[in-house]
Amino acid sequence: MNNKFYIITFCLLCLSLLTFAQPFRFIVGKDGSGTHTTIQSAINDCPNNVRSLIFVKNGTYEEKVTIGTKTSKSLKLISLIGESSDGVIITSHDALGNGSIDVYGATTFAIYANDFYAENITFQNAAGDKGQALALDTEEDRQTFKNCRLLGYQDTYRSKKGRRYYFKDCFIQGATDFVYGGGTVFFDDCTINCVKGGGYVSAPEDITYYEKTTSGKTLRYGFIFRNCKITADADVADNSYYLGRPWNMECGSIYLNCRLGKHIKPEGWSVWSGTNHLTACFAEYNSVDLEGLPVDVSNRVGWSLQLSQDDVDTYLGMDHVYSKINPTTPYNPVATCVAPSAPTGFIRDGNSISWGSVDGVAGYLILRNGLFLATTSETSYLDGTAQPNESYTYAVKAVGLNGNLSAAASIASSIKFAQTEKPYAFISDGEIEISIPVDVTLTSLGGALLSSKKECTSLPIGQLNAGTYILQMVDKTGVIYTQKIQIK
Repeated sequence: MNNKFYIITFCLLCLSLLTFAQPFRFIVGKDGSGTHTTIQSAINDCPNNVRSLIFVKNGTYEEKVTIGTKTSKSLKLISLIGESSDGVIITSHDALGNGSIDVYGATTFAIYANDFYAENITFQNAAGDKGQALALDTEEDRQTFKNCRLLGYQDTYRSKKGRRYYFKDCFIQGATDFVYGGGTVFFDDCTINCVKGGGYVSAPEDITYYEKTTSGKTLRYGFIFRNCKITADADVADNSYYLGRPWNMECGSIYLNCRLGKHIKPEGWSVWSGTNHLTACFAEYNSVDLEGLPVDVSNRVGWSLQLSQDDVDTYLGMDHVYSKINPTTPYNPVATCVAPSAPTGFIRDGNSISWGSVDGVAGYLILRNGLFLATTSETSYLDGTAQPNESYTYAVKAVGLNGNLSAAASIASSIKFAQTEKPYAFISDGEIEISIPVDVTLTSLGGALLSSKKECTSLPIGQLNAGTYILQMVDKTGVIYTQKIQIK
């Protein structure tokens, strides 16, 4: 009995160490290759008050996901990281016109938790023109999205009063009021795409937080689009969309340095109900067309604002705006979105790779032929699933403490891994590396001799131009091996 107890305890300890040696708490794979097959089940298993990084492998996940509920806020700190933004799709077809009893039932992904972070994820509601059908509902504070896609038709994205949100390099699509709700949201360098059948980009709700400029303008800190492109599908007519309309009395949508497509109406903004528009803040600064030429704003509605450079610099900086809303709890999403440094010193030896450590990261994500292979907290990895005579390219990304990914570090060429003593060569750090000592000659495709060396395991190539070359290797027994080398 005691021996069994110690064996079980030892196994559990090993499992615990294995779990925490990985940067991701859980890996979701629809095909069963991860720790979970659904995103909701992975979220359910995360503890409270501890940052949990969840990696989602490519796949279409047909499920409705919620972190917490309307009546019970979650204490989970979730980072949801996708393998690729167009490859990880979380989708549902629920809408008010499809039988949902309220907007909460018509939502694909709802977040009732602070400090959520998402990267490389598509949130989709595929109901189409069926009334309210939300892809994403953000209900609590400090939620950040990088390189994500929000796809829907009516009410694609909903924000909450009194909360702060940030979207960086995201794609948001819809037809009617597809960015709507309260709170304060910065959209930086995003594409806001309009589809056929709609007519309104944004529908802001009441904004408690506002400020008067020295020139007497009232700025309401609602939706703030900075350096965004407002585009449309090819079948959307010119002059068919408004930038926004006032859902309630004291609301705001502001466009700063944005590029506007021809589908935006000359008047810019629309009324909604009663005199809501008279107390709304609908404003622009430096609007240009998709080619970068100034937009003619002479026909904008009289109750909209054209802002000055001083207005923007003084009142619309992110730190200034967010601190006005909540001065006691800082929110710096720009820093959160900054990717960690990519690994350097990447070396490959057959199916084994290694790299230099990156400070301040949770671990590393390993790719093979551009797809997820594994994660590790080490700085080396042996690919035990590599097949003889198969060609592979490996890459490594650093995983930040919030789950954000670095650029990929990879070897410039792909080689074949062989389980024999035959020599093989690969490119690393400006040299041709060779698995065993051989006599080598390097020639052009035309046969011109470029370099030769006796009993060597490396050959410098820094002086060579990009192209294909022939490497001839002669082992100690006199057997000749020839390999093409691709220099990029």
